[in-house]
Amino acid sequence: MTKLLLAVFTAYIATVVVTSSSLLEPGRRWLIARTPRLQISPTHPHFIECRLCVGFWVCLILCLALGDLRLLGFVYGASYFLATQER
Repeated sequence: MTKLLLAVFTAYIATVVVTSSSLLEPGRRWLIARTPRLQISPTHPHFIECRLCVGFWVCLILCLALGDLRLLGFVYGASYFLATQER
């Protein structure tokens, strides 16, 4: 249970840092300028700004590092739920 909660909060924090941290703003702007094809649609954000997209990859890498892909669905769902509650 502790491993699961740690994975959820780690994924949530990593997703928020990658998508909206001011520390990584120059890197995001650079990536957006270099990869215009990763724009999801004209009305949606770029891949690197989308918490749904980045959250999945963060959770996948985290679950692979933990060695338990069975956690992927729950960790992704819970961390995305936390990320959407900030508004």
